[in-house]
Amino acid sequence: MNVRRLGLVALATGLLLALGGCATPYKSLGLGGGFQDSNGPGHLERVDFAGNGYSDPEKMKIFALYRAAETAQARKKEFFVMYDSLLSAARNRPSEMPRVGTIGGFPWAFAFIRFTDQNVTGANNTAEILKRYAEAVKSPIPDQK
Repeated sequence: MNVRRLGLVALATGLLLALGGCATPYKSLGLGGGFQDSNGPGHLERVDFAGNGYSDPEKMKIFALYRAAETAQARKKEFFVMYDSLLSAARNRPSEMPRVGTIGGFPWAFAFIRFTDQNVTGANNTAEILKRYAEAVKSPIPDQK
């Protein structure tokens, strides 16, 4: 292997290590994690936030909650009710935060969301959630393992 090729391989390896050594920022799903929205059963929508090996599970919950509020705002809904499982939704037992677990050893937060125009029991105020967590979501992630 010539010196130039060896240098390019070393540079590429260094870049991958540098990029891979950071916690997942708030972004749409891609290499290294992010959020994803999908239709749930009935009137529910599902919000997921996947992290990487450097991501704090608690931060992933905040990111999923924030994404739920963004989705409610996009639908022009003042409130949303969050459920940490389909069983909770069927029993109408709202959750304060998304559920967090791991997939392949990486943190992953998700919730089922029902949008509403009324402040029903267990509802989150869309504008309040967006305001409360804006700084945490938009700022760089300083905490790493």
